[in-house]
Amino acid sequence: MQGDKAVVKTEPAKPARVYPAPDPAYFDERRIWAQEFAGQLVFGTYHRLFTRLKIEGRENLPPEDTAMVIVGNHKSFYDPPLFQTSTNRKMVYFAKQELWHNWLLGRILTWLGAVPINRDKPEKSRIKFLIHMMKQGWSLGMFIEGTRCRLKKKLGRPNVGPAYFARLTKAPILPIGFVNTDQRFGPVIVRIGKLIQPKDDVVATTWEIMDALSELTGYEIAERKLANEKD
Repeated sequence: MQGDKAVVKTEPAKPARVYPAPDPAYFDERRIWAQEFAGQLVFGTYHRLFTRLKIEGRENLPPEDTAMVIVGNHKSFYDPPLFQTSTNRKMVYFAKQELWHNWLLGRILTWLGAVPINRDKPEKSRIKFLIHMMKQGWSLGMFIEGTRCRLKKKLGRPNVGPAYFARLTKAPILPIGFVNTDQRFGPVIVRIGKLIQPKDDVVATTWEIMDALSELTGYEIAERKLANEKD
């Protein structure tokens, strides 16, 4: 009828996903076994057989009870287990929470000791959890780019997360360069760099990490911009 207002139907808002706070009790001997099984036996064996894996710089590893922020570049789905393969350390992994949208992938990541995190605004529960775990000698594993970089022989835009968590926990940073992990048959090279001490200026520390990764991998830094900076 004339004068009647059109009725606009709106879809109800979808409830926000809830990611429960990680439980330190879950990170026990079974989690250490799961990480060693995946890193040393499964992926270690795969790389030795098919990618001619070579690990360099193990002399740069500090004593085993040293909690570190271990930071690598990211080229392939095969990268995460190489943290453990190359260092043989017990680790908490912070990964973007969107990966848990896939139920199976989320289950696998949780089994391996990964924890979902909001990269734009880390929850206080994650921060408290990390501080507690590092006091127990667990290291934190992170990719500085946050996601895979598809640029050949280059490093993508970095996030300040690793530098931020290192400053927060006063833990040293161990850069690890992953080379050719995006090549099916390698040769894959993992180079472990020298420890970097955290600083109050997380941006400066981030670029110090990036320069170390560039030197370790031989990859160029694509551009001197952070991941959250607009073009």
